[in-house]
This record gives sequence, C-alpha cells and structure tokens, in this order.
Amino acid sequence: MHLNAYMLDWTFDGFDDLKRALTAHGFALEPEPESPHIRVAVPLDRVETFAGLVRPHFNARCNYVDVQYPAEGLTVLIFQEEVFRITTHAQDAQVRAWAIGVGLPPEQADWPVSF
Repeated sequence: MHLNAYMLDWTFDGFDDLKRALTAHGFALEPEPESPHIRVAVPLDRVETFAGLVRPHFNARCNYVDVQYPAEGLTVLIFQEEVFRITTHAQDAQVRAWAIGVGLPPEQADWPVSF
C-alpha cells in the first residue's frame, strides 16, 4: 500500500463522512500519529474517483490535496474547482500562481512535486 495523498482535516467539511465514503469506495486510509489528518492510498487509475469524492467536501476554493506518483513523474493537485496534473516546473509555477490567485496564502503553496 503506497500512501500518496495527505489530507488535512481542517480543510474539509464533513471530514468523517468523507473518510467513510473513501473507505466505502475501497481507498486505504491511515491516520497520522497524534493528529486528525490522514494519508490515503490513491492508485493512478482511481485518481478521478478520489477527486470526485474529495472535491465537494473542501471548505474553501483554495484548499487542496496533493497526490504524488513519483514512478510516473506526476503530481496531481485536487482543488474544489480544478484538478491539475503536473509534470514540469512550468506547470507547477502556473498552478501555484492560480492557487494564490484564488486565495491560497503563498506560504501554503508548498506542495511537493514528483517530477
């Protein structure tokens, strides 16, 4: 099991409902030690299903989940309104600018990348 998505509880409404939905759809979850946050295993062929479950629960348009696929050289960023597939530094810079433009504080536009 490769836990490749990190979800902060405070960025979602109905976080317990979301966790139940993810589990019901077969996603493996692991709680962070001493934290309400979780890590999730998201196979690449199921990232759209994962995004469809997560997006309605974000409590702000600038909140996001990053999903890392190092073997594929891919980072997927899921926001309330957009899903981005990032494979280059130029794409990453464009997404960071977009996220800051919709209200993400610049210091929180610090997701890791896998390319």
